[in-house]
Amino acid sequence: MGLEDFPSPILVDILSRVGDSTDLARCRLTCRTLRSLSYEARSIRLFCSRERALRSSVPGTVDLHPAFKSVVCNLASLLSSVHSPLSLSLAAERPDCVPAGEIDDGDELYFTDSPFLSRWIPLISARLQSLSIHDYWLQSCWRPSRALPLISIFCSELLNLEIRNAWLSVKELMPMQTLTSLNLNYIRLDDENLEKVNECFPSLRVLNLIDVGGLKEPKIQLLQLRTFTWTVSNFVVSLTVDAPKLVELKLTCVEPKAVHLQTPLLLNLDITIKKVKVIKVDKLHNLRVLRVESSQLGNLSQVFAESRTIKRLEMELYEPACVINTEQCSVSLSDTFPDIEELTIGEKAWFLLPQIVRIKGELVSLKKLVVHESTTELDGAIISSKLSILVHSHVCQVVMVIPATAPIEGRVCAISKCINDFPNIRWEFVTKEIK
Repeated sequence: MGLEDFPSPILVDILSRVGDSTDLARCRLTCRTLRSLSYEARSIRLFCSRERALRSSVPGTVDLHPAFKSVVCNLASLLSSVHSPLSLSLAAERPDCVPAGEIDDGDELYFTDSPFLSRWIPLISARLQSLSIHDYWLQSCWRPSRALPLISIFCSELLNLEIRNAWLSVKELMPMQTLTSLNLNYIRLDDENLEKVNECFPSLRVLNLIDVGGLKEPKIQLLQLRTFTWTVSNFVVSLTVDAPKLVELKLTCVEPKAVHLQTPLLLNLDITIKKVKVIKVDKLHNLRVLRVESSQLGNLSQVFAESRTIKRLEMELYEPACVINTEQCSVSLSDTFPDIEELTIGEKAWFLLPQIVRIKGELVSLKKLVVHESTTELDGAIISSKLSILVHSHVCQVVMVIPATAPIEGRVCAISKCINDFPNIRWEFVTKEIK
């Protein structure tokens, strides 16, 4: 039984899992069946390396190395005759190192170029359910693109959209009522308060804004949003998240003057802020998991003190211990988070223990403790004295995360000391690779 004898739906599923456009092209050469079915693949990835782009630009090599943009347009033409749903990914190679201020005035890897998008998106817009474009930053960073308005005009049924490494204009952006997932990564966005994002993407359930610059007083106001990851790359005056159905939020920023969270159904919050003058959080009656990283650990913890539903807590300092004001970072766990069942202490916070953690009595609900050790403080006696502050009869498990660079002898001594001093604890020792 040959491959071409398999039922067509199975072959289409196999080809969809292959995904890569080069591999699909090779499949087309094997038999007529795969050639015809390859255009029905539900997921296709097109990738262009810098080397390939340079080869195609050499005079007289068009037949051997056709321009990548021409390949994309030709493939779109072939895909246009099929009506099944399609997920398409278009990516340029990311340079290993980009010197500050360097640009490239070429356009062979400028994938958010409006004329280029206009040539092929209308051909397959009816099929597209998911679209991902990873641009080449050196060619896209210095010229604004109308990619978002063009996509909003042609792709009315799009569900998922991802754009990376581009400068995006929102002028003439149209509402996309069906879009439920949006990922903007390393983007300069001409929407300083995110008014167009709120207006044109009302159905978003998943939103990722990673290193999106050009913001001033951004405000997210999306009624259907469930999951939100927001890494603010530039200094903003204030930021607001108004999302009544949001359940998971990861927020990273540096020093905003004000932060306002209106997220009453939030279950999981991961917040990293170096400093903030004013932070206002509406009541969080359902918050279960909280991670806080800040140079004002104590001040931020007080903001969430009313959320007595928190069961898992992680604390970390934003800066090294030598530049921390311990008064602003001091946390009274028994007063602020008396009902936590699992506590994780990051490496920098653990280094300053017990200065930043105060406990009156016992945390009677605490069952699991996770501590991140540093290479410089892998001393069994010090570790044991710090653990005695937190470990009591109710704690049944301690996980110690040790850097992989720590000397073997130090690890063995520290582990032996902990096991001997706390024999009733269930221990787990994890080695962590340093990035």
